[in-house]
Amino acid sequence: MGLGLCAVLEGDIKSAIEQYDFLDIARTSNQWAGYSSMLVSRLAGLLANTKGDLDKAVEHLEDSLAFCRKASYRPELAWTCYDYADVLLKRGEDLDQANAMSLLDESLTISSDLVMGPLMKRVVALQEHFQPVKPLGYLDGLTQRETEVLKLVAVGKSNQEIARDLVIGQGTVANHVTSILNKADLNNRTEAAAYAIRNGLTN
Repeated sequence: MGLGLCAVLEGDIKSAIEQYDFLDIARTSNQWAGYSSMLVSRLAGLLANTKGDLDKAVEHLEDSLAFCRKASYRPELAWTCYDYADVLLKRGEDLDQANAMSLLDESLTISSDLVMGPLMKRVVALQEHFQPVKPLGYLDGLTQRETEVLKLVAVGKSNQEIARDLVIGQGTVANHVTSILNKADLNNRTEAAAYAIRNGLTN
């Protein structure tokens, strides 16, 4: 599995083919079960993507997705949604883009809840590449305090935690969050986090 991950990260097609064949033999011989089976399916999908077999990649990532949802493995589900969406957008068949955007929304929701910063950035970048959003400008007239609140929302802090960090009341935080959503034309905290990333407000 380590060699397989290296092949994916390096974009090494030859190695990806070799490691995919090895994993395929291991999968069909029932050497893996449970959580390990899910990891193998996801890696097989990544390897298939690397070697250019997008249909096989979809097949494997669908298996991984189903397992993650059934077992409620949320971090792995977030990554699988992202990987699956990436493959669908490359394949570009009918409904692939719509399905990919749905998967990216799911990935962003989970990664925001779990404060998975690197994944959040990847998801937002992929969304914008294939479905450019209307530029929101810089902070849409947010005040300095609203900007401070937005930064903390983007890293997954609750109103209570934000109130403690900024030494203000929770009601005041709630009012700031409402104002942020209204000014930036956002629907929820997940979209606010994505907005903060787009505007370079996160590390």
